[in-house]
Amino acid sequence: MFTVKYRPKKIEEFVGNKLAIQPFIHWLLEWDPSKKKTKCALVSGLNGVGKSLLVELILKKHDYNIINLTIDEEHDKEYINKIIKPLLKTKKTFNGQENAIVVSDVDCVNGYGFISTLTECIKETLIPIICICDNRYDQSIKPLLNYCFDIKLVKASYDEVYKLIYKVVTTENIKISKSGVDKLYEQANGDIRYILNALQLYNKKTDTSKNIQSLNIFDTTGKLLSQETELDDKNRYYWMSHDIHSLMIQENYINCSLTVRNDVTRLENIAYSADALSDVDLLDTVFNFELEPYIALNTIRATTKCTKKAQIKFPQFLGRTSTINKNKRDKINYETSNFLGEKPKPKSKKEK
Repeated sequence: MFTVKYRPKKIEEFVGNKLAIQPFIHWLLEWDPSKKKTKCALVSGLNGVGKSLLVELILKKHDYNIINLTIDEEHDKEYINKIIKPLLKTKKTFNGQENAIVVSDVDCVNGYGFISTLTECIKETLIPIICICDNRYDQSIKPLLNYCFDIKLVKASYDEVYKLIYKVVTTENIKISKSGVDKLYEQANGDIRYILNALQLYNKKTDTSKNIQSLNIFDTTGKLLSQETELDDKNRYYWMSHDIHSLMIQENYINCSLTVRNDVTRLENIAYSADALSDVDLLDTVFNFELEPYIALNTIRATTKCTKKAQIKFPQFLGRTSTINKNKRDKINYETSNFLGEKPKPKSKKEK
């Protein structure tokens, strides 16, 4: 996977936001439990801009032990009190590493009392706490802001991203035009993971012939919508039934959109998928087999804001089309059809 192969190993390799790195490091090294208004760092920015990666690189560079609290875990008052609070006064590990707590996706948490309890944790903590969110202005996290040092990450510039793309295409021998790079940058909207995944799809050396256990169309659609499916596997699942997968995603993407607390964010995720599927429709109207990889790319792009959480439904469009065609066939065969076992009437002499 390109997202693993080209993942930065050190701060110097991080793409974009150079102006935010030094203030972040300074906050960490000068962290003081007596400074109540900056006991927590709030890292915000567009999805895919590298928030979690930057936090990890900085903490590892300065030899911190990272205690992660992710959105997949139970975010409620009881969990915080039992699991997290005891760690707040444990400054170091047994081997001398300083501890730091990282809380991901604080703007997407639905747990009852989570934000208020987290605020109390920040007030009494003796170790740094770093919160990560997409939307720093989400009303749900407003209680945290009085205790946070703001670190706002922005979309990497074209020149910064171009250096990464140049490194990947020259290393992997990928043929892509300058206009293709420009379009890729615009489509990504700051999402570096999207750029790397897209370049991997461009890569002709990607093995799409690898045998995958035979699955039905509902199973493969579920794999495409799942966040746990790797990109190269999504590519292979798509080509197993490429003539229908776009319609399957079209039917199911709304019910399978990522669960977020903010309605605006959810609508933005749905719009992102809808835009990708619109591109699929436009490309599919042109009967050109060379466009098939781009149809695959946009179909897969539509699933990046989704997760399999609902029953996969068959496209209603195909069901209606099947009924229309059946009615047409019945109408054509109407005069030659036998109803309720009736014998056909003999033809009259005039008809003969």
